[in-house]
Amino acid sequence: MTHPIHILTLDSELYPPLLREIAQPPQQLYVRGNIDLLQHSPLLAVVGSRKASAYGKQCITQLLPPVIAAGVPLVSGLAFGVDSLAHRVCVDEQAPTIAVLGSGIDDPSIYPRSHMALAQQILHTNGALVSEYLPGTAAYKSNFPERNRIIAGLCQATLIIQAAKLSGSLITARFALESNRDVWAVPGNITDPLAQGTNYLISQGATPITSSTDILNLLGIASSTVEKSRVNLNTEQLSLLRFLSDTPQHIDVLTIHTALPSEKIAAILVELELTEHVQHVGGMKYVKR
Repeated sequence: MTHPIHILTLDSELYPPLLREIAQPPQQLYVRGNIDLLQHSPLLAVVGSRKASAYGKQCITQLLPPVIAAGVPLVSGLAFGVDSLAHRVCVDEQAPTIAVLGSGIDDPSIYPRSHMALAQQILHTNGALVSEYLPGTAAYKSNFPERNRIIAGLCQATLIIQAAKLSGSLITARFALESNRDVWAVPGNITDPLAQGTNYLISQGATPITSSTDILNLLGIASSTVEKSRVNLNTEQLSLLRFLSDTPQHIDVLTIHTALPSEKIAAILVELELTEHVQHVGGMKYVKR
């Protein structure tokens, strides 16, 4: 399946509404993959250290899967460490995620190069690659702080998981605050250099996050929603449900993303309708309840 690059200008109806509100929104966005994902609400930014420790990885595997199961796409920067781990959790769950790059989003430009396979997996799980830079643009150091404002600007909230005192993740947090968005941080050991940034944010008023329930409550998602999405559903139903959101998806699109026959998709959608997990909104389009 090919993934063409779309160009969204500031006056486009498909331009992400929250991003349009920041002080310096990109004049144009280049998007590969699920362009409708940029309209999803809520979106959660997850960023952190490029040198995530075992503690950071444990936080990711404990905190994020229930949030993903509740239908919240994660936004991050495809970087080493926390960023790529957040994307991988989504990919492993067959859930969409948005990667914002500090380079072009064409294959030859994707950075880091070692994350090319991850970028392709993001596209194949109904996610998106986003950048304000023209295809063919290399990853210059100065691009990444600019990239961070897009990560924060797309989302209602930014979650920081591990950050050193001078971490680039703190730049993302600052952009979020300047755009009147929520900043949340996972506390860490006071002797750990990778906790200095997150603990500092908490001391300055960021909301501490110690469980996935904290995140869901702050996003206004009842824990019962997560239970409803998980209990008594088989693997095929769960897989299909992860491709659905409050943005209507046509059954043909679902067939492409899941690689299941259209007859099978139709049968699964009927099952999910009967259990009130999805709703048919007409025109063979479905939304997640």
